[in-house]
Amino acid sequence: MICRACAVPGRIRPRYRLIQNNANGFRRRLVKIIVVDDEPVIADTLVEILRGEGCQAISVSDGVSAIQWARIILPDVVISDVMMPGITGIEAAMEIKGFLPNCRIILFSGQAATVDLLEKARSNGHQFELLTKPISPSVLLATLGLGPHAVNPSGTSVR
Repeated sequence: MICRACAVPGRIRPRYRLIQNNANGFRRRLVKIIVVDDEPVIADTLVEILRGEGCQAISVSDGVSAIQWARIILPDVVISDVMMPGITGIEAAMEIKGFLPNCRIILFSGQAATVDLLEKARSNGHQFELLTKPISPSVLLATLGLGPHAVNPSGTSVR
């Protein structure tokens, strides 16, 4: 699911991830991201920012949907609000990590109750990255290694 703007040559530089190809070494594919928030405006805004950076991103509105979509698209990253109706973002993250151990999980919240939930997850052996609401697009992109000042692990510019 890539926006039409991503198909315009020279407009957006797609973000790829190298993956093992049994036939001839490595091949590239778009970085896949699921954004989870019960506030559609926040989720959709983050998706548009990520698509603008060349990522393949979708939004869902609850933890159960995040788990279902993660089983289908096998994302590289899940960005989730912590406090949502039904299951929390932390519970969804633990479930996703169970079947996608290499998926990067980034949680965000603006509520103090998040600390207790994170401590409970840590006591069960789960470590998640946490961003505070409101999320600054530049902070999100820097956390993901995207944006104008992003560098890859070798220290060279990504762009």
